Amino acid sequence: MTFHDLPPHSRDLPLDDPTLRADLVDLVVSLAAREGGCLALLLLDDDHVCTTPMLVEEMGVPQPEQVQQVLGTVLGQLEIPGLVAAVGRPGSGLFTDADRACHQAVVEACRARGITLLGTYLASDNAVREMPDHLRLAS
Repeated sequence: MTFHDLPPHSRDLPLDDPTLRADLVDLVVSLAAREGGCLALLLLDDDHVCTTPMLVEEMGVPQPEQVQQVLGTVLGQLEIPGLVAAVGRPGSGLFTDADRACHQAVVEACRARGITLLGTYLASDNAVREMPDHLRLAS
């Protein structure tokens, strides 16, 4: 997965394809943002096309409380039908307990507001990986 794989007209494509979502996350979450810790939110329209990418940087290793606060602020001000989220942090691409807790915070925030969550990703130093879907479906 790499943003170099994005098709030229990717701005107009729905993000229903997990590979396309991962490539867009790779583009939005720079290496510097990953090193400083961040939360990326790709705001989607009704057709699941990204209308606005948002990046909150310099969070350190994102924690669930930080993610809840950012989502409460952003999603409380906007009416959006869909979302793709990404936790950016330095280190290994293996999921940590904090990554899973951040994912759960995203799931709960979207459920509470009736927002379709297409996926939550981890963007680490060397990988962009989708959080397991069963975490989203089981919640």
